Formats: sequence, C-alpha cells, structure tokens
Amino acid sequence: MLSVLDLFSRDHTTMTAEQVADALTLTRTTCYRYTRELTQAGLLVSHGGQFMLGPRIIELDHRMLESDPLINAGGPVVSALADAMGATGLLTAGYDDHVVNVFAHTSSPRPLPLSFGRGTTMPMFRSSTSKLLLAMMSRGRLRRLWERHEDDADCRAIGEDWKAFWRTLQEIRQRGYAASYGELNTELAGISAPVTFNGGEVAGCMSLIFLREDFERFDVQLLSARLCVAAADVSRRLTPLEEQPSPPSRKGPARARRAAGRAPAKKAPAAASKASGRAAKGARPAQRAAAPKPKAVKAGAPRAKTARSR
Repeated sequence: MLSVLDLFSRDHTTMTAEQVADALTLTRTTCYRYTRELTQAGLLVSHGGQFMLGPRIIELDHRMLESDPLINAGGPVVSALADAMGATGLLTAGYDDHVVNVFAHTSSPRPLPLSFGRGTTMPMFRSSTSKLLLAMMSRGRLRRLWERHEDDADCRAIGEDWKAFWRTLQEIRQRGYAASYGELNTELAGISAPVTFNGGEVAGCMSLIFLREDFERFDVQLLSARLCVAAADVSRRLTPLEEQPSPPSRKGPARARRAAGRAPAKKAPAAASKASGRAAKGARPAQRAAAPKPKAVKAGAPRAKTARSR
C-alpha cells in the first residue's frame, strides 16, 4: 500500500486512481481500497478525482525531527564539524534498498553542484555514504542485495563477482571509513564514518561533502581520524531504545471510564472458592441429620386404630 506514495515526484505531483492502478499493476478494487485508506490516514489528499500527498507526511517529518535519536545526537556534532572544515555535513540512514539523508548542514564556501538536503536519496552503490552503509551490513543481507542487483553496473563497479564485492566492502569496514571522488559529480568528493547504537547495531553514518579541489587540500588520514572521532562521540550519545520511557496514555477520562465499565468482574481466589465449596458440602449432610426420622415399628406391636377401623 505504501508503494503508492513512491509514485509522487516533482514530475508527478497528482495522479488519478487509474494511473496508480496502472503504475503498480493493481486491480481497480485494490487500488480504490488503497487510496481510500491512505486518504483516511491523511497520507493522501483527494480533489476532483486527483490524488496528491497529504499533510500527515509533514506532521510525521516534524515528529521525526523532534524524536529521532540520530538527528538529536548527531545534528549538533556534524554541524560543528562541517563549520570547522568548510564542508556540507550529512547524517544518513538506510532501509531496504534505499539510502536517505535525514539531516544536512551546509558550510561549503561555494554552492555545491548537487543538493544533499534532508529527504534526498543517494544511489545505492555510489558515494562514500552508500558504500559505508553497505560495508556495515551482514554477509547474508549483502548476498541477497548482490543477487538482486548483480546486473547493475554500479554494483559491479564495487566488485565484478560476489567474492570481489564482499572483499571490497570488508576492506572499507576494517578501515573504519569510506571516501569517494567524483562518483556523484566530477566536482565533488566525500568521506563517511559509521554511527552505531550502544549495542553495535548501525544507526546510520556521518559524512562530509566537499568540492573536490577543497578536499584535496586535506590529508585524508587526518580528516578521516577527525570524522571517526566525531562519529564515535555521537554513537556514545545514542540512548538504547529499551531505556526510553513509555509514552503517556492517550485515553481520555470518558474513555477510561468506559474501559473500566467493560472490565470483567474479578474472580474469587481459588483457595477461597474451594473452601466455600467444602463448607457447603459439609452443611448439607448436617441439615439432613437434623431432620427427624420416622420411628420404626416393631414386629407384633399393635397399630394405632384409624377412623375406618373404628
């Protein structure tokens, strides 16, 4: 369903349900259900039969700016480093086959020929940012990625076969940083280092982007050491997710009362119910014993005369 949102771009700001169905090869019924549910969630807006991205996306983006641990911990650090180096500083995260810039701070003395703003995506197999995130993946995940993209020229530029691909990325991982020259644009160069959670899981990466002539003025070893120190500082600041406090309940007073009214009655403790059961069983025989029994008549004893016998 969320793949519907990927169809919108600068060239496709609005789409009809029929266009969505054709682009994703959906049946009309499924397409109408998807667009209806996305509209109800605020992720799409419908006007005159045309769908466009909804305001809920901006709301979620604002919440991410306020709550994302990588942005909160790494934003000030990469901004200060970019100011000191005269570069554009990036924080980048990945999901599935996508590499997305989640934070950007520009301190380059001259405008860069490419935009690296928040929300822009990077090519999966080009740039220091993407290669660094690839290098931090597990072997199994990388193997599946290779099998899906082995015919991609950018993928084969890293390694002609699986073993060469794996070895190149392992060298980057052991080095602790990745550098690229002119891979996105001949005028640009970049360098990236990993940011991890306390448990070692990758949170993203920190990058510095330069005009290539400015980058060549630096000693790469010294620059990478400074970047790795900054990235390690951010890693130490990241709080493990299990230590975060629980969000407050959003139930209102009326809702809470209704929930309390629906709560099932509490059952008596098992021990008490068993005791009461035993007591009830004991009471019944006692009641039977208390009832008077008719006297037995002895053999040969005269019976009382009834009215008929008289």
